[in-house]
Amino acid sequence: MKKNIGILTFYPMHGGGIFQYIQSMVDALAADKSNRYIIFADKDDTRFDGYGLEVRKLSPSNRSGVNQAIIFSQLLVGMRQPFFLRDDEKQVYADIDLFLSPATSVYPHVFLKKPFIFTLHDMQEKYYPHAFTRVERFKRVLRNRALTQAAKAVICESNYVKQDIMNFLGAPSDKVAVIQSPPPDFLRSYAAKPENFAAVQRKYALPERYIFYPAQCWFHKNHLKLVEAFNIIANDTDEDVTLILSGSQQDYYPQLMAKIQALNLGHRVKHLGYIDYEDIPYLYKMAKMLVMPTLFESVSIPIYEAFALGVPVCCSNVVALPEQVGDAALIFDPNNAADMADKILQLLRDAPLAAELVIRGKQRVKNFDHADYARKILAVINK
Repeated sequence: MKKNIGILTFYPMHGGGIFQYIQSMVDALAADKSNRYIIFADKDDTRFDGYGLEVRKLSPSNRSGVNQAIIFSQLLVGMRQPFFLRDDEKQVYADIDLFLSPATSVYPHVFLKKPFIFTLHDMQEKYYPHAFTRVERFKRVLRNRALTQAAKAVICESNYVKQDIMNFLGAPSDKVAVIQSPPPDFLRSYAAKPENFAAVQRKYALPERYIFYPAQCWFHKNHLKLVEAFNIIANDTDEDVTLILSGSQQDYYPQLMAKIQALNLGHRVKHLGYIDYEDIPYLYKMAKMLVMPTLFESVSIPIYEAFALGVPVCCSNVVALPEQVGDAALIFDPNNAADMADKILQLLRDAPLAAELVIRGKQRVKNFDHADYARKILAVINK
C-alpha cells in the first residue's frame, strides 16, 4: 500500500549546501511510484512546480518569536504537542503517513507525533563550541536529541558523522543510515551555453585566472586562513591569479574584509556576495580550481558540483572530506596557510595533474545514481 510521504523543503536558497541537498533528495524520489510524495514548500518557492508531484505551499508558523519560545519550551520538557500550529497547518499535514526532513529541523514532524526520518548533517558544535553562542549550542543539543530520540531513522552522509551521532546522542548503529547525496541531477548532465561565458564574466567582472570558493561567511568555512594562504601566493610568487569568493556577507564577513584590507589584497581578492543560481555553473567552469579550506564538513556539496562540472579540487584533509574525495582532489591542512598555499600553487602549475583530477572527479560523481540513491532512502523508509 502506498504511503503519503511529505518532503519538507523549508530552507532558504542562500542557506548553504543543504539547499542543494534537498534538491537532490527530491530529484531522486520524484521517479519512485511506490509511494505518493507531497512537497511542502514556502509560498514563493517555485523550484518543484514542474516535478509532477503535489506541492503544498504555506507560510510555516514556527518562524514567529512567540512560537519559537513555545517550541523551545516543549523540547526542554519533551512534550510533543502541536500547540503553535495553526488549524490550516494541521489540516495540510493531516494525511501524511511519514515525513522526510532533509534539513535538521523539528517543524512540524516532532510535534505531530507522526513517523519521520531526518538528516543530521553535522555536529560541529562539539568540535568548535566557540563558534556558537551558549544559547545556540543549547538549542542544537535540544533539537538534535529530540529529533534523534523520536525519529524512525536518522540519515547522515558519512561514517564520521554516524560515529558522532552514536557517541554524542546515544543512537544505536542500526538507527543511523549513511547515504551520500549526489549533486542535483541537472549538474551531472549540465550543458553550458558558449555565449553565456562572456556574459557571466562581464556581469561579475571576473579576471582571466581565478580560484573559486563559494561558501557562507561562517567560522568553520575558514576564510581567514584561506586569505593568509593567498597572501603567500600574491606576495611570494609571480602567479597572476585572483581569489573569487561568494556567499553570505554576514557573520564573519566584517572580519574577512578587515583581513583582506590589512594584507592589502583588495585588488586580488573579490567577494561577489550571492550569485544568481543560473550563473553558478559558469563561475565554476571558468575557475582554475575550487578551493575548499573548511575546518568542518560532513560532505561538501560544492566539491560534488566541481566534480560534476569538470573543475579540479583542492580541499581540506578534515572530517569526512578525505572519505568524500578519495584520490580525486589535492588535500591540505586547513590550519596551515603555507601548506594550503603550496597545494594551490601545485595545482595551478601542474596542468596534467589538474586534468587528471578532473577525470577522477567526474568518475566519482558518474558513479552516483539517483535511482540507487532513491533505493537507499526507500530501504530506510521501509525498514
